[in-house]
Amino acid sequence: MFSFVAGLFFFLSLIFGCKAQQAQVQAISQKQEQKPLVSSGLLSQFEQELTSIVEAVSPSVVTIFTTQEVSTDQEFPFFPFPLPPQERRSLGSGVIIEHKKGKFYILTNSHVVQNAKSVRVRFDKHTEKKARIVGTDPKTDVAVIEVDDKDIPNPDSRVARLGDSDSLKVGQLAIAIGNPYGLERTVTVGVISALRRSIGITQYENFIQTDAAINPGNSGGPLVNIRGEVIGINTAILAEGQGLGFAIPINLARWVAQQLIERGKVVRGWLGIVIQDITPDMAESLGVKEGVIIAQVMPGSPADKGGLKVGDIVVEADGQRVSEVRELQFKIMRTEPGKDINLKVVREGKEITLKVKVGEMPEERQVGEQGQEQGDIGLALRELTPEEERKLGVRGLLVVRVMPGSLAMRSGIMQGDIIMRVGNREVSRVEEFQQIISAFIGAGRESVLLLIRRRGNNLFIVLRLR
Repeated sequence: MFSFVAGLFFFLSLIFGCKAQQAQVQAISQKQEQKPLVSSGLLSQFEQELTSIVEAVSPSVVTIFTTQEVSTDQEFPFFPFPLPPQERRSLGSGVIIEHKKGKFYILTNSHVVQNAKSVRVRFDKHTEKKARIVGTDPKTDVAVIEVDDKDIPNPDSRVARLGDSDSLKVGQLAIAIGNPYGLERTVTVGVISALRRSIGITQYENFIQTDAAINPGNSGGPLVNIRGEVIGINTAILAEGQGLGFAIPINLARWVAQQLIERGKVVRGWLGIVIQDITPDMAESLGVKEGVIIAQVMPGSPADKGGLKVGDIVVEADGQRVSEVRELQFKIMRTEPGKDINLKVVREGKEITLKVKVGEMPEERQVGEQGQEQGDIGLALRELTPEEERKLGVRGLLVVRVMPGSLAMRSGIMQGDIIMRVGNREVSRVEEFQQIISAFIGAGRESVLLLIRRRGNNLFIVLRLR
């Protein structure tokens, strides 16, 4: 009898013990559900802020489709009759920066829309419109296109807020929004890795570097800060690296865009000087710690008329210290032609101040080879003025820019050279140079002999064409 009662007691205790254990497990589980393993308050707040920023900015981001006509004559030079041009399609991104008089003005990269036969803008999956190119500026890789606002609901809400890129600091968060490989409104997040970068792809470079992922198709899209303001226009990547993306500062892009909208072109201030940074060795021998040295003064230029000389060291412009070429270059560029600029220079160890009336930068033309397989010669040329021809005693084309890594640079051509003859033909117009070079390339020539004037001396240089 005792054994039976003991067994029953054991059986009942086992049952109730199991239930108690289950209840304890459930209580622990509920506790764990109620109390997260890691406090996520700050992370959750950051996540909410990030999604709010993206939701606010995304309506201003558009996809840009372009169609270009590409000549096939260079691909088949021995074909017995001309071939029709082929169409090439590409895409990029853009951001709406202004809405007025029934039109959206969209900021993008020059290389996205330049030479396009047609441009279309997609606002969303159901809305696509034809666009018109307002203007392009290859020197900064900035362009503006316009689209009518018909059938676009709440058009004013699509305009992006623009920030102040001059106040950026390395380490701040950055958000890139664009259409890489056609994947619309892709969002990537990173930080500002560096400021005032120059990588040799445009004439005026002051790039923001970021590790927010940027890929083909992101070009023209916005780089945004944590306040939802556009601080840059994504423009380039270094293909051989990772986490190396570059954006045009919005202050520069906005200045260019305003000129394109108001004037249809960019009017830049110009002094007519070639300047270079002072190296540590030069600083020691010159007895200065900062500034930029004038290597060339173009005859008849505003700098020449204002009294600047080769060897002058510019240390201040309108009260602002000058420590590198980029600072003076951008200062002059943004000065309205006709206005005076006060330059403090060191000449023969003494500081003097000169008032120089800024001129308008002469139009220059980029000279490249025809045909996408040939690449670009990499020269920007302009014609000499009659006054320059009289003073120099020559006729020809002034080299105003040589692109880094280009055929022209590898051939030894330098900024400031004057090209007087190509082969056995004298040249004084940009169109003549282009026609002669195109003829040489079409004939399969590998190079051409140039006669140039450099620092008052004539010099023959072989220009490589391939």
